[in-house]
Amino acid sequence: MKILILTNGEYGDYAFCENTEVYDCIVCADNGLKHAKRLQLKPDYIVGDLDSCSKEDWLYYKEQGVHVDVYPSQKNETDTEIAVEKAIALGGTEIDIWGGLGSRFDHTLANVHLLLGALRRGVKLRLCNPQNTVQLMDKKLRIQGKKGDILSLLPLTPLVRGVYTTNLAYAVCGGSFEIGKPYGVSNVFLEEWVEVSIEEGLLLVIQVRDE
Repeated sequence: MKILILTNGEYGDYAFCENTEVYDCIVCADNGLKHAKRLQLKPDYIVGDLDSCSKEDWLYYKEQGVHVDVYPSQKNETDTEIAVEKAIALGGTEIDIWGGLGSRFDHTLANVHLLLGALRRGVKLRLCNPQNTVQLMDKKLRIQGKKGDILSLLPLTPLVRGVYTTNLAYAVCGGSFEIGKPYGVSNVFLEEWVEVSIEEGLLLVIQVRDE
């Protein structure tokens, strides 16, 4: 089951918000519903403490029968984490978060940490905004793109061993990445797909649209 989560990060001109028909379910995290409204999308669920969205907006969707789960403002989870948990509980095996990267670096980094919790449960989670798609891997990953796309590989664990790449300009064959040395930044697609595999550790894979 493929689920889309809308949060209140960066969307730019919404040009990257395409192919919503591929998703089986849409979940809005708090003021992500503002973006849903601008995109003329009807979410299936709205979750969060609703402290950053207008009452008018969530009542607009509630009156259309959208299920709204209101949480207390003083809680241990972020609204995005609540949305991810909701998506997994609904049976999501592939989850895309739009707007999970933005000007609030603390929220951005917190969302990167959510990738690990999903990976541990066998769920493919991606963070998407106009310039980036970020995901976490522990074995093998194939990424679609186009020639000339930028791909950065950064370790999330102190050491990532046995790194192999296919169709990248700067090939890695049995290499190691270490936290503190950003060796894997700004590689380049040679074909319309790239494959990365690792033997040990956790590796962030960041596909960049540098326009």
